[in-house]
Amino acid sequence: MQQAFGTATSLSIGYFGHHGIHELAQNPNTNAFGFGSSPSNVCGSPPVLPCADARFSGVTEFNTNAVSNYNGMIVSFQRRFAGFGGGVVHASYAYSHAFDEASNGGWFAFTSGSSIFPQDSHNLRGSYGPAEYDVRHSVNASYVWEVPLKVAFRRHGSDALLKGWQVSGTLFARTGFPYTVFDVAEMSNLNQKNFFGAIYAVPVGPLGAAGPCGKGAAMPAAPLPCLPPQVLFNADGTTTPNPGALFLQSTCETGFNTGTLPGPSGPCNGLAVAFAQGRNHFRGPSYFNTDFAIIKNTKIPGSENVVLGIGFQFFNVLNHPNFGFPDNWSSDPATSFGRIFYLQQPPTGVLASALGGDASPRMIQLRVQLRF
Repeated sequence: MQQAFGTATSLSIGYFGHHGIHELAQNPNTNAFGFGSSPSNVCGSPPVLPCADARFSGVTEFNTNAVSNYNGMIVSFQRRFAGFGGGVVHASYAYSHAFDEASNGGWFAFTSGSSIFPQDSHNLRGSYGPAEYDVRHSVNASYVWEVPLKVAFRRHGSDALLKGWQVSGTLFARTGFPYTVFDVAEMSNLNQKNFFGAIYAVPVGPLGAAGPCGKGAAMPAAPLPCLPPQVLFNADGTTTPNPGALFLQSTCETGFNTGTLPGPSGPCNGLAVAFAQGRNHFRGPSYFNTDFAIIKNTKIPGSENVVLGIGFQFFNVLNHPNFGFPDNWSSDPATSFGRIFYLQQPPTGVLASALGGDASPRMIQLRVQLRF
């Protein structure tokens, strides 16, 4: 739906959605055994199915049986103005939700907090959850303004100095990308059983809404980690399971979404529990960035169409830090699990993607351009 307000202002509201079928999903655990829904043993002679083939280790199967869904509403506003020098402002807001079982075509991970493999290949729908690039709220805006200095100073000052000033900028803001908590130690232990996929850390109870995740989780202080530590440090240097932990202690999983709580005699000797974390239940930090540019355009004397522009561009002009994902491996030490160690890279910058994905500083660039 589009609506014009006069000749200079327009508003559009649109719904966009799609349903994907026959999407790629990898199963690196085709020959796994002894865990979850995999066969209990390797094949003997003669083989009694189902069993794992002892002649092979890891076997990957490619299927096109995954699905995805996306629903989104996008509101876009544009305003052109001739007064005050003239310019244009454009802003858009998106409210959306994307679900799938294997993001990014089931081939490459989109974020550092994700996996391209479904947890249980025999229950692909069990990995159905927010896509790795699911952003609930997103705002993008841009503006260009021809600064009317000549009007402001009236007759004072020369045209060469007062005319041709232009400011512009962009703004990006969105909610955080989702991520899953994995037990990497258990994943490593299961390699000997030909299991090379992802194991979701099993919650100790039903998971509620995800807690805060932002600058409070950034190292080195990290007073508010995104996820509570798995263990507590005692005065004598030993550790005990944290009663406030969200997940079972590492390697206490007995299957997909099942495991044992800590007990009096050990971290895995308590009651059996069965709770599903779900894929991409948690959210990383939100993102905000704004750029700004100022340029002076001067017409070259003696020419009709040649214009020289000199100015400065400020990338991340507010020098706002944008934090990356927290450490989402439950088997990592308590000093790192749930804490953030890097910054996200901005979508725009002087060096583009060459800066690397672990920094977001303010950068200033001198810009000279010649239009003819």
